[in-house]
Amino acid sequence: MKKLKIYLFLLSIGFCVISCTNDNLGLVTNDDSEEQETETPTEEENTEEEEDTDENTEGENETPIDVATELIANDLEPHPMQDVAKPEYLKTIVDPSFGTIIRRISNGGNGSVIKPMYSTIQAWNADESRMILYDQTNGVHQLLDGKTYAFIRNLDDVRPDDLEQLFWDFNEADILYYLDKSTDDFIKYTVSSGNKEIMVNLKELTGCNGSISMGNDVQMMSWDSDVIGFRCNNDQTYSYRFSTKKLTLLKVGDVNYTAAMPAPSGNLFYHNVSSYDTNGNLKAQLNKNKPEHSCLGQMANGSDTDFSVSFGEGPRGGCLGNIIAYDLNTGDCIPVISEDLGYDYPKSGTHISAVAHKNPGWIAASMVGFEKDGQKLLDQELVIARVEPGNVEVYRIGHHRADEDEFGYWGEPHAVISPTGTRVLFGSDWSGSEDGKSVESYVVELPSYQP
Repeated sequence: MKKLKIYLFLLSIGFCVISCTNDNLGLVTNDDSEEQETETPTEEENTEEEEDTDENTEGENETPIDVATELIANDLEPHPMQDVAKPEYLKTIVDPSFGTIIRRISNGGNGSVIKPMYSTIQAWNADESRMILYDQTNGVHQLLDGKTYAFIRNLDDVRPDDLEQLFWDFNEADILYYLDKSTDDFIKYTVSSGNKEIMVNLKELTGCNGSISMGNDVQMMSWDSDVIGFRCNNDQTYSYRFSTKKLTLLKVGDVNYTAAMPAPSGNLFYHNVSSYDTNGNLKAQLNKNKPEHSCLGQMANGSDTDFSVSFGEGPRGGCLGNIIAYDLNTGDCIPVISEDLGYDYPKSGTHISAVAHKNPGWIAASMVGFEKDGQKLLDQELVIARVEPGNVEVYRIGHHRADEDEFGYWGEPHAVISPTGTRVLFGSDWSGSEDGKSVESYVVELPSYQP
């Protein structure tokens, strides 16, 4: 009996040990799990910090997003424009023809013009937390919250050479650049503090004895914010790379009052109907009839591209359409919107925006059209497209309801695609009962946009 009691006593101790061991194992497992959950965000934060500090990381700007969620690709069906009241300030309407959300983001009032700077110039900063509009009535740029669209302040302490020439840094959200109108200094401007840093004086750099300009058809800096293009009088056009302080004279035949502009890579330049390399030598003759409204960007495969409207065939045939993509490496073209693809002859008042640097391949465009009543295919329309060799998808996203009748140039919509490609900014005097009263700014918030 005594042996039995001892045996039971030892057995109970064994169960306790096993139970305690299992409990401890459970606690260890839970601790490890919690540790992993807390470490994961830290690792992601470290990754983001490394990407932010490594400016040479290939593809660091890219955040591929399926922009066209819920939209219909290559739709050629009629979607005639319908009357709809202009949305109140900061309120939205649903476009009755396409079902997209359009938000009004300015409030200038009767007779005023507040609109995008231009279709080739990015309105949003690198993380889309800030954006810029141009108040033509008062001759000043407006700084807005890039998410809520709330007015922050007038940028009345900057004096760009032209109203379109404010360039957001492609990585640093608080930085923009401009050529000072009075001094020809190229300025790095910190938005939050108003601090100005002179990076270079372009007149001193070149010895130019006349006027310095980045126009007439200005484009963004290279997508690493390192390369610009500009001209001296109508005599020479140059590129300048800040990281190496390299000034290059581009060997163009006729400047024609237009500065050569850097492609996104910073390794090619566009002028007239030709591309040039980093030594200023001719790279390719584009199969392009003549210069038209265009925007430099990249196709989905990363090729530097001139996206342009073309009203006539190129020297080698073809390349006629509302949007044609010209590869700056080869000069060859890819039709994006053309008669061969089922569309009408190119619309008048076409402006293209290819500045979605975080989502290469996506572009936007606005077409005014000949009839200006929105009843025909692409007339008065806004579109986005994803351009990849062998795979082009076009999406119609709304009617802009804008024309030049009352406000001339300032009445043109000049659509601008956001860095991620999820929003499209445009100006409009809003055809209908409000037609011609004022030009305000609006944003199409695509289904893929996450505020």
